[in-house]
Amino acid sequence: MKQYLCVDIDNSAIRYSVLSKELDILDSGRITIGMENKEQLFTPLIELAKGYRGRVEGMSITMPGVIDMVKGMAYSGGVFRWVHNEPYGEELSQLTGMRTVIANDAKAAGMAEIGYGSLKGIDNGIMLLILGGGIGGVIVHHGQMMEGAHYAAGEVSYMRGDYKERDGAYCMFAETNSINSLAKCVEEETGSGNMNVIRIMMKLQMHDEAVLKGVRKYCDWMADYIYNVQCVVDASRVVIGGNIDDPAFIEMIKQAVRRRFDSVPYHVIWEPEVVESTFHSDARMFGAVYNFRHLKTAYYDG
Repeated sequence: MKQYLCVDIDNSAIRYSVLSKELDILDSGRITIGMENKEQLFTPLIELAKGYRGRVEGMSITMPGVIDMVKGMAYSGGVFRWVHNEPYGEELSQLTGMRTVIANDAKAAGMAEIGYGSLKGIDNGIMLLILGGGIGGVIVHHGQMMEGAHYAAGEVSYMRGDYKERDGAYCMFAETNSINSLAKCVEEETGSGNMNVIRIMMKLQMHDEAVLKGVRKYCDWMADYIYNVQCVVDASRVVIGGNIDDPAFIEMIKQAVRRRFDSVPYHVIWEPEVVESTFHSDARMFGAVYNFRHLKTAYYDG
């Protein structure tokens, strides 16, 4: 049975799993890492690989940043500010002695949905990963994930919103619909200063009117950006993924999108179907399997 070591790098930790071709999770764990330099990142990866050498087909890594998957190049690293034009796929293949591939974390989640989930069989679609530090985006065209001329297609975090705030960061999609923005919207409506995602979701289930009003504002802002993306992509389906799989929250996003498309004066933009992710928090791991099995790398001949 073929097995794959899948590693998700996120902020100050490595989350890893050994998965089968059928996506069965055979082993898993978490390692705290430093964020100051490459050595702090590579050392635990190399040690982790040693423990599985000979038992897995190779290692598939997902991480923040702009990534050329075929060349294994990390042009940037998101929260890892020191990453700049680094051939991480080739370097780690040599250091670990096993085939190692890398992919952007949001695009890995998209690959899971394309290969096994909510975007499978969809010719043109969008995936948005929300409620983190930014907004992950994946664009599907003719059944294939778009990478763009500089491997940055789908970097919707940097889309601008309110034209009246051209010099401010708050009108960026990543700021408008971050996890902190959700808490702020709800706090403004409830008068409470200690809201977090767990409390918000619990109060949604209780139909707390003030919380509903705050979440509705947040969802309306998100619907504006979805409308803007749809004007360019013309997708048949938008998949919402990320850190929350609460059905009530997903339904409120659907309702907000419906309101936005109903309210525009020119009904020439097709309203996409909005669905939730199949895999949510496991999407990046499953996408790592898909990437490893389908990617033809330019740097590993082992």
